[in-house]
Amino acid sequence: MGLSVFGRVSGSPDGFDDGDPAMSGPSFGAPRGGAVGLPLYTSLRHDTSPAVLARARSIADHAVSMMDSLDYTLDARTGSATITGRIRGTSSPSSRYTVNVYFNADTGEISGGGCTCPAYARGYDICKHMAALVIAFINDPDRFDGFGAPQSISSSRRLLAAMQQLDEQDDQARRARRRESMINAGTSDGRGRASQPKVVPGSVMLAPILSYLDGRWSVEFRIGVEGAMYVLKSISTLLDDMRLSSYRAYGQKLAFTHTPAMLDSRSRAMLGFLNRIEDVRRAVDLQDVRYGALGSVRIDRHLPLAESETARLLDIVAAAPDAAGSDNTRIGLVLDEWFNRSPVYVPVNGEGPDAMPVVSMTRINGDGGVDGYSLHGRPPIETTIAGDDGVWLLMPPADAHGRRALRNTMLTSRAHSTMRISAVGYRFVRCPKPLEPFADLLPVVCGEDPNGEIVAFDDAPLFARTLMPRLVDAGLMSAGDVPREIELLRPVECEPEFYLDRDDKGITCVAKARYGDRETTIVPQRGGDFIAGATPMVGAGHDFAAERAMLDLVRTYFAIPSSADPAFIGRDETMRIIALFDEGLPALRAMGRVFTTPAFDRLLAPKPPSVTVGLAIRSNLVEISPIADEVPPDEVGALLASYRRRQRFHRLKDGTFVDLRGAKLDALDRVAADLDLDESELNDGPVTLPGMQAFLLDGELAGEGVRKEPSFMRYVDELKTIDPSRYAVPNELAHVLRPYQVEGFRWLRTLCDKGFGGILADEMGLGKSVQLIALLLSLLDAHDDTAVDDTAADVSGAAQPAPSLIVCPASLVYNWVAEFSKFAPGVDVVAVAGTKAERRDAIARCVGKGSVLITSYDLLRRDVDDYKDVRFDVMALDEAQVIKNHTTKIAKAVKAIDAEHRFALTGTPIENRLSELWSIFDFLMPGLLGSYRRFHERYELPISNARAADRSTAEGRAAAEVNPEGERVAHRLQALVGVFIKRRLKAQVLTDLPDKIETTVTVQLEGEQRRLYAAHEQRLRQQLEHSADADFNTSRIQILAELMKLRQICCDPRLLYANAKDHSAKLAAIEELISSCMSEGKKALVFSQFTSFLDLIAARLDRDDVAYYTITGSTPKRRRLELVDRFNADDTPVFLISLKAGNTGLNLVGASVVIHADPWWNAAAQDQATDRAHRIGQRRDVDVYRIVAKDTIEERILDLQHSKSELARRFTDAEALAAAAPATISTLSRDDLLGLLG
Repeated sequence: MGLSVFGRVSGSPDGFDDGDPAMSGPSFGAPRGGAVGLPLYTSLRHDTSPAVLARARSIADHAVSMMDSLDYTLDARTGSATITGRIRGTSSPSSRYTVNVYFNADTGEISGGGCTCPAYARGYDICKHMAALVIAFINDPDRFDGFGAPQSISSSRRLLAAMQQLDEQDDQARRARRRESMINAGTSDGRGRASQPKVVPGSVMLAPILSYLDGRWSVEFRIGVEGAMYVLKSISTLLDDMRLSSYRAYGQKLAFTHTPAMLDSRSRAMLGFLNRIEDVRRAVDLQDVRYGALGSVRIDRHLPLAESETARLLDIVAAAPDAAGSDNTRIGLVLDEWFNRSPVYVPVNGEGPDAMPVVSMTRINGDGGVDGYSLHGRPPIETTIAGDDGVWLLMPPADAHGRRALRNTMLTSRAHSTMRISAVGYRFVRCPKPLEPFADLLPVVCGEDPNGEIVAFDDAPLFARTLMPRLVDAGLMSAGDVPREIELLRPVECEPEFYLDRDDKGITCVAKARYGDRETTIVPQRGGDFIAGATPMVGAGHDFAAERAMLDLVRTYFAIPSSADPAFIGRDETMRIIALFDEGLPALRAMGRVFTTPAFDRLLAPKPPSVTVGLAIRSNLVEISPIADEVPPDEVGALLASYRRRQRFHRLKDGTFVDLRGAKLDALDRVAADLDLDESELNDGPVTLPGMQAFLLDGELAGEGVRKEPSFMRYVDELKTIDPSRYAVPNELAHVLRPYQVEGFRWLRTLCDKGFGGILADEMGLGKSVQLIALLLSLLDAHDDTAVDDTAADVSGAAQPAPSLIVCPASLVYNWVAEFSKFAPGVDVVAVAGTKAERRDAIARCVGKGSVLITSYDLLRRDVDDYKDVRFDVMALDEAQVIKNHTTKIAKAVKAIDAEHRFALTGTPIENRLSELWSIFDFLMPGLLGSYRRFHERYELPISNARAADRSTAEGRAAAEVNPEGERVAHRLQALVGVFIKRRLKAQVLTDLPDKIETTVTVQLEGEQRRLYAAHEQRLRQQLEHSADADFNTSRIQILAELMKLRQICCDPRLLYANAKDHSAKLAAIEELISSCMSEGKKALVFSQFTSFLDLIAARLDRDDVAYYTITGSTPKRRRLELVDRFNADDTPVFLISLKAGNTGLNLVGASVVIHADPWWNAAAQDQATDRAHRIGQRRDVDVYRIVAKDTIEERILDLQHSKSELARRFTDAEALAAAAPATISTLSRDDLLGLLG
């Protein structure tokens, strides 16, 4: 063969020596080919099991003798190579399989192929023949025609495979016709052998022969035509020949091409039967062997059969048409293959009258009387064969005595036996359908012993209650077939009856067994006879087993004090009564008939209770009234308690039981749970609650179980749909307010009239302050009108209005003063500022004068004691998110102020977590959301947990579905607080507002800046990875500081290292953006969290000779307003602003470009800063640039910003459906922080 250029596949288990160098030599085809023998074999080994590879090597080692027609083609367009060939079968050498394999000539990757062998047809991707063809090609590619030839374009694989399959079929047909022609011509091989008779289609018969030995069935076959039958030596070979249309000779009188058409109809059914059996055997075999063992199942002459398979074979024989003189409905039967091997062909009959046995019983008399009974069944039945379509009976001849006894002893006595067992006279008969349930009894009662089966006298009662009823039910035995005394022992049908009554002491039960017109009391009434325990007597006419079962069942649920007393349950035995209703009554009804008295029936309410929740408004309070017809009003709470404990029954005070399975208490349960109502409160009549709870109830309760009175519906609708004519806009603002601001003013005024507070949560820049000023003017006007009416006769007695208080960040105090000067100059406005004495004096002067006090959060905290004697009409918090942490001194001071009406103004009521919303509402309307602990358990935890698992990966966050429970809780919270939050977006109400165009500018850290960042990031990652949970919690502040350093390096390394080089990717980007803005005549705001970074930007602007203003936390409040006014009026192109100092209260519409130098954790803070320019009064589109360092923590901060904004949208925007509860940076876990590092 010569040395292969690919390396010969033999010897080592892998087919190649691991130490061989890369092989070289002729390619698979120039110019695309290369030496890919090793990659080709690697691909083959990857796709093929070791067992198949082992067999493939064995075939390849004999390639010269086992393979022919080897070809190789290469597609010049695709580089796809195809090898084909024919391989002789190993288990069936006469078979030839056409094989082809496709692979890439460059990479050696196998892409497909096919084979005509049975293994490939049954689902193998690569069979042993395909693998052998590949190995033969690797070993000696020169044997393949076309290898090394010029490349050509090949046919498509699918078309080529189809053509090859057709070619194989045509070749087989030609060979078959040639063999038939040779037979017809009188010679089969050209050497003058005697001619064979022609076999015509439909004439070949398969004759089955059943063997039955030691209780096991097997089958073999004869094959042939009329007058010439031959032993079938291999069933598997027959099946293979049929699949391959092979030609085979069995003898001088039988040779034919094997196709199903050659068989008669019964034999074709037999062929299908054998194919199915082979499939089953192979499937079972595959459970015990590995992948490569397909084809190992071989069925030779004898085929063992399961009982169901034997029955199926008999079905086929019985269904065959029986032509005159044919044995089609007979089957060969061998009962003793050791002595009588010649089969006897016995009939296989359908169901007939002769298959119905008759069983009789006769008395055996001894010296002392009756010793026993003999049970006779005729005709005798040898055995039964159960299948899917019924049961077959093997019936011996009537004179075949002792067949069963001999069969059971043959294994031990065969060597000495001279008796010959013959199947003559046997027959197979289908068991009648009525007898099939009792088929197993037939060989017992229809035995072959002429003396019958013996029933001892003492076993007669057992026979009478077990076997005899079944024989009678099957129609095998009648009353005349048994002695009279046996008939009397037959159990009679017992009909149990139970009588239940109730008196003032409890429940009684009487049990009776009825036998037609006769009855026996099992559990007596007082004074009755107790006979259920009597000794059974022959002929007593009782079903003692049924009576005992009745007694046992009654004792399960009742007490039986004595044999003279009925069964009893005391009236105070609540649990036993419940057990009777829950389990006892169904059990009694399942056993027999149950009769009850009206007194007993009244013990259980006729239908489950239904409680309707009535909702009404009385004096601005919600009145909740449980309405139940079946339950007294003072027992509703106890009923609800039983319902919540999932009890099956509840007992009322009058002793009546109500079934809670179908109780309609869901609405009442929800109301009590949502409002924390104690069950006992529901027993005291209607429950009254603050009117603010009406909106939760309206959103939560609807449909069945709820009755909303007209007063309730009006109350809710008045806030949901406000009458425009009800509140006039104050004259000072009649031509100032925009339509949406008028709507906001009326909403605020409606809340005042209802005694509620609310959050005006309009997006920044929509004019929340002027809407509040309109409310205060309206209230002052209303007070003046009321005062005029009340003091028309005495002006000196006019009452003075209470003052109002506005609390805001210190930087906005004088903004508010300016707003009042602009929109309400007639209002007395006092800024509470200056020294302690000046502030105290300002507070004192405003009492009783209707003035508006404006102070900062910090000063209010210091002066809280000075406000304790002042009651304000309206108290409003501007930028109310300041009190988001309810544990701070500022939040506590704000909530300590006495005010009639409370409002909050904020564009971001939720920045990080839901507790912030609770803190604001705890100021507005204490009690609406309950205590924080209750709010945390009821709302915050379920909503947070609904998405807690989704933060682990970005893919998880994108693919996760909202937790149904978390979403349900979120909807309930929205229903409760949504009506008290007014939220409008600029895009919704300001159609004339210019666009806001947001762009993320990504910069690449380079050189020293990148190295410093990478070093710090690696150090922090190692610290997180190697710290235990306890260490992580204690070092959290240090870790947050390290995160801050990473962000500073992203801005400029000089924020950490004074001696760092003057190179910052961000600084360069900001410089370029400012230059571009100036060239277009635009002014820019630059925001940063780091004032030191603003200093570096300022230095760069100084170098470039660019004018700018700066506001940081150290800039005085009045100075800030001056700078804002100057920037809006002059030509200064840049305003540098620290994020915390300038993200609220400033109106900088003179700028149309906003640059965020570094992203902050909270997107809301950045949005507030952006809205300094994008607000009412802006006439140009606003360009917003976020400068972000690529592949750094800043990119992950943007993801965190997005998730936080979702939570705020959920409860401030009624159309937002996505609820998420992200953690703040201070509460992120170690894994979360590692995720931020990337």
